Amino acid sequence: MTSHSRSWIRPTAVAVVCVATGLLLFGCGGEPEPQPTARRAAAPAAPPAPPTPKVTPVEDLIARLSIDRRISLPEDKAPGNNPDRIAVLEFFDAFARGDADSLRTMLPLADQQELNALVGSGVWEETIAGISEIAIETGSGPYEEKCALAIFEINGGFQPQLWYYASSAEGYRFDAAPTPPGMIDKLYGDDWIALWHRILEEEIELANRPDEEFDLPGVGVDDESGGRGSSFSGSPPGSTPNRPGGPPGRRQPPTRRRPPGPGG
Repeated sequence: MTSHSRSWIRPTAVAVVCVATGLLLFGCGGEPEPQPTARRAAAPAAPPAPPTPKVTPVEDLIARLSIDRRISLPEDKAPGNNPDRIAVLEFFDAFARGDADSLRTMLPLADQQELNALVGSGVWEETIAGISEIAIETGSGPYEEKCALAIFEINGGFQPQLWYYASSAEGYRFDAAPTPPGMIDKLYGDDWIALWHRILEEEIELANRPDEEFDLPGVGVDDESGGRGSSFSGSPPGSTPNRPGGPPGRRQPPTRRRPPGPGG
């Protein structure tokens, strides 16, 4: 017990001796007290950084802006600032409500002309009437482009479409990305925007390959089945190509599939 008591008593005793010695030397008038010196004025404190703008939850924006309830935008897939969130919600709200006038102000000229043709033919109204849900997720493209991917559910079918969007002095504009045939069946995993761009790269690579001669095993060079083949397949028979900003068509349900491979 003695050794433990000394371990904390000894430093305390030394501290008391030091304090007492200081009082004897400077507190009893033995030495003149030092005169206070003038202090420099402290530098002004830097102004506080402006507060980070608060992001409004998607559900609050939907209620505040009276966005159509058929639109779904998960919080973790939404843009990170209010202006982008509002622009994305209002853009797809125009689709859900069939508001061609509002939608036209957010499209480039070529898509405006396409939209005018759809409205004039009656296809626009017929297609919009069949929308039951628009599921949206946002993210970035390979060059940090702002992207919004929507899955339209129309009359029980599904059609995906990717847009690039940006703000300017005139407001927000949405440009449709190319959509390869059967795209809904090629989407899987958790990041469909990144996968979309990988698929586009693969399609472009295939389209740029020159035609090649193939000698199939067991088939002579002169056999009719060993001819030249195309490196890029077009739209399947009976389908219509996806035009930027055009009406979504029918596809298989967009279930989140696992990537191909063992166990996939």
